[in-house]
Amino acid sequence: MAQANAGSELLQAALTVEAVVRAARVYAAEQVSWLAPALFTAPIRLCEQLPSPAAIDRYGRVYVNPRWIERLQARAETPKQLLAQVGFLLTHEVWHWLRAHSERAEAINAQPQVWNLAADMEINDYVPEGLALPDFGAEYPATLPSQFNLPDGHLAEWYYRRLLEQQQSQAQAGGGGQSQAQSGGGQSQASSGGGGQNQAQAGGGRQNQAPSGGGQSQAPSGGGGQGQNQAPSGGGGQSQAQAGGSGGGMNGSAGLWDEGSGVHGQARPWEISPNAPDTPALNDFDRQSLREEVAHRILQHQKDRGTMPAGWVRWAEEVLRPRVDWRKQLQRIVRGAISEGFGQRLDYSYRRPHRRAAYYAPLILPALQGERRPFVAVVVDTSGSISDTELSQALVEVRAVLEQLHTRVVVIPCDAVPYEAIKVFTRKDWEQARGRMRGGGGTDMPVGIRAAQSLTPPPDVIIVLTDGHTPFPAPPSKQEAPVIWGIWRYGNNEPPKPPCPPWRARDIVEIPIPRRVS
Repeated sequence: MAQANAGSELLQAALTVEAVVRAARVYAAEQVSWLAPALFTAPIRLCEQLPSPAAIDRYGRVYVNPRWIERLQARAETPKQLLAQVGFLLTHEVWHWLRAHSERAEAINAQPQVWNLAADMEINDYVPEGLALPDFGAEYPATLPSQFNLPDGHLAEWYYRRLLEQQQSQAQAGGGGQSQAQSGGGQSQASSGGGGQNQAQAGGGRQNQAPSGGGQSQAPSGGGGQGQNQAPSGGGGQSQAQAGGSGGGMNGSAGLWDEGSGVHGQARPWEISPNAPDTPALNDFDRQSLREEVAHRILQHQKDRGTMPAGWVRWAEEVLRPRVDWRKQLQRIVRGAISEGFGQRLDYSYRRPHRRAAYYAPLILPALQGERRPFVAVVVDTSGSISDTELSQALVEVRAVLEQLHTRVVVIPCDAVPYEAIKVFTRKDWEQARGRMRGGGGTDMPVGIRAAQSLTPPPDVIIVLTDGHTPFPAPPSKQEAPVIWGIWRYGNNEPPKPPCPPWRARDIVEIPIPRRVS
């Protein structure tokens, strides 16, 4: 047994870091075949300036610090164990990029370090079979939700909010004087209060020193989020790296790993130019293509073996079947309906000459006549089941769509009976229309549709805004204005919809309402 271990050590020592990384990529692609396209597409670059073991930029390029790989190399008992850990590092970084963590961070203006920790939690709650979390020592555990007393299976946005709440509660609890607390097996000290010096060493244990290329440097370090860590440096100098707290709280947000702009969206000094010829950048089209390919493979793997976590399957389904922007959908449908309505309201007539009739003499050509400005009727459900909040939100959203189309609009409130039509021309008219909405009784949208059809001139299209709890009439004839149903959807609850057939799916637009207001 001792001879076997000695042979493994010699084999690992003989491998260069570059060879280990390349072999780990091949090994990871074999273990998680559904991620192989992204693993082989993402360029890999060795970078000693990187404070964490691995990182990724927003252009899909993976950075690996060779000194951290050497540390894994020294601790691994077998070559397979080494490949499993380095392979997980690579898949971890690629997942940050595929899940668009940088864009999501920018959308909520997230703090880079706290977001990095939250994004790690989103990924690390599942370790594929054949791979392993990196073992940098007891003081460098990988970031897991359980370390912060949080459950698995949530998105980074959820973890980010929980971490900020923990951070805020700890700041409030440490408001006056000096305190000491045990966190995650190590000692945490914080001097707080009126203008004194604040110092915190969060979870994970004693001080350690992170691998560094020489000289003295200070930087946030890699993936686990532990206390203030210092690890033996490579060139005789001292390197100090801070990492985030564990053990059920966040003691000091300055101590988190930094995995680059591919995670939090902010460029870092070690990242190379997008136009670097030796390490080409990937664009958004490349990423979307890879996302779709990986998503296809995940769903196929789930179909064949049924071993994929629900969160990963859900991600794949959302990539391949993205939610439709209902505003763009409504705008597109209304444009098409208006075009069809123009065909009904514009016709040839000999009551006036063609404007170029002189060119065609002695032939007499007809001219087009009719109303050329679009006209839309909006039938609004004002029954007792609709709250003021829902009604206001629906009108605001639909107004934003119709304003872009520059249409004439008439709003018809309707519960069990239609009420007086309200003409709206300006934004102020929309605001006044809200105060003139009558209703509160039962629900019968067909009578509102008939009232809209009887308008003079007839509308090009009729939009019905309702929660769906109404009788549904037969679709209009070709001679009548087309009807579009704007059905309010509350959360994830499926709303009642017109039967298809005879209605078409293109005639129905779901308008999301955050929550049902009682």
